[in-house]
Amino acid sequence: MDALDMYEEIEALQQEPKLTVEQEKRMKELQSKLCYGKLSGEKLNRILSKGQDMKQSEVVLLLESGVAKDTMRQALNMNLYELNKYLKNIGLQLRRRG
Repeated sequence: MDALDMYEEIEALQQEPKLTVEQEKRMKELQSKLCYGKLSGEKLNRILSKGQDMKQSEVVLLLESGVAKDTMRQALNMNLYELNKYLKNIGLQLRRRG
């Protein structure tokens, strides 16, 4: 199983409304194999260059890696409202600073 297969499996698991214990364990296993949360500059640039063709799992990966919302917004060619709406639609919300 290569990295792309792992990302796709993670994305499929994220689509589930409620994960079983086994599914949660599998997701954590896949995430640890991918060093989830740690992106190299090359990998980060490759994902961002996909623009609107980014997969949901890649957007989540960027968020969990601490990529700035503005950077993601520009890569996805969205305004702030559209980005927040998209994130809400996929079940994510960014905390407001303050």
